[in-house]
Amino acid sequence: MKNAVDGHEGLPPDDRLEEAAHGKADAGLPPRGTPKNYLMAWLLVMLKDLNLHGYEIMKELKENFAVVSDPGTVYRALRQLERDGYISSWWDPKEQGPARRIYTLTDAGGDALKLWSSALEQYRSNLDAFFSLYTGAWSKEHPRQDEEASRASGQRDRGGEPRSGKH
Repeated sequence: MKNAVDGHEGLPPDDRLEEAAHGKADAGLPPRGTPKNYLMAWLLVMLKDLNLHGYEIMKELKENFAVVSDPGTVYRALRQLERDGYISSWWDPKEQGPARRIYTLTDAGGDALKLWSSALEQYRSNLDAFFSLYTGAWSKEHPRQDEEASRASGQRDRGGEPRSGKH
């Protein structure tokens, strides 16, 4: 009999997690691997200080950061970033072996990387809050960011408590 709540036929939660890990994702469970949209940020940051070809980028991401992505997805993302003006490329002929396309970050790509950094910093802050709540480390005594700012500026409500910034 089909479970009307979650759409799984009698699967216990552990089996649902196992099923999700093998590509049969449930909408309520996390995606497997790095979400595709983060790949753009990874590609930009990899090209921040180095000129690299696609294979080098994939190798570095996998070996140093455990970010694994399909080569076709990586090369499509690189072409999109180049079309959008965030990276540029040129062919590097080799004495032995085929020529390789080398990618570099443009000024517009540096600006886009700053936006990614800001967005991911906010995401990290949200994740920190999630794990604080999940592990039980969060408490009402733990000030939220807006309360910390109020305390730092000395703003207090009528009862002498720091204002939360919400009126």
